[in-house]
Amino acid sequence: MTTCKRCGRPLDAADLVRHERGRFVVVHCPDCKFPLGRYNRHGDDPGTDGPRE
Repeated sequence: MTTCKRCGRPLDAADLVRHERGRFVVVHCPDCKFPLGRYNRHGDDPGTDGPRE
């Protein structure tokens, strides 16, 4: 469990919004959208992500 540093909401891991960007997973608060971290996925690129246009 973590707490958002901007809005103060307590968050479980299941509450976090995740975006996969290449080899990284970016997580942010679902309420205020404050970024909470960026993590290396250690795997192949996901099949659903494509290059940005």
